[in-house]
Order: sequence, then C-alpha cells, then structure tokens
Amino acid sequence: MDFTITSGQIFAFCSFIAAVWAVVKIAIEIFKEITKGDKELKIKVEEHEVKLRHDNERLITIEDSTKMIMKGMSVLINHNLTGNGIDKMKEARDELQEFLINK
Repeated sequence: MDFTITSGQIFAFCSFIAAVWAVVKIAIEIFKEITKGDKELKIKVEEHEVKLRHDNERLITIEDSTKMIMKGMSVLINHNLTGNGIDKMKEARDELQEFLINK
C-alpha cells in the first residue's frame, strides 16, 4: 500500500490548524473580557465596603456625641427646673469630659 501526501493535503492540514488556532484565540479573548468585568466589579464592591464601614463608624461616633449632648441638656433642664441636682451635673460633666478625652 502506497501512502502519498499531496500538496493539497498539506494545505488542508495547515488550514485546519490555522482555523483551530483562530477559534482558540477568540475563545481566550472572550474569556478574558468576561473575567475582566468580574474583576472590576469585585474591586468596586471592595471599595464600597470600605467606604460603608468608614461611614458606619462615623455615624456611630455622631450618635454617641448626640447622646452625650442630650444627656447634658437633660441635666441642665432638670437643674434649672428644680434648682438642685448639682451632683448629677458634676457626674454628667465627668462623663462628658471622659467622652471627649477618649474621642
């Protein structure tokens, strides 16, 4: 049995390899494009998580400050109404000073 290879067969084989290579290359580019969007989205989500955490900490600080202000105002109103409560005012002053020092 004779086995002969013609130039047409060589050309067809090379064309087949080139076609497969082109399909693989396109598939790789599509995969990279899909994963690129995913990576960008993950980065954005991480940035937003950091900002939300920072905002949450800031809001907690603001709430604590507001509580201290309201407590001080309550003590002042109580003292103004009753004329007493100096001990409560001293206690509130000490708590306010401690809060400001720790802040």
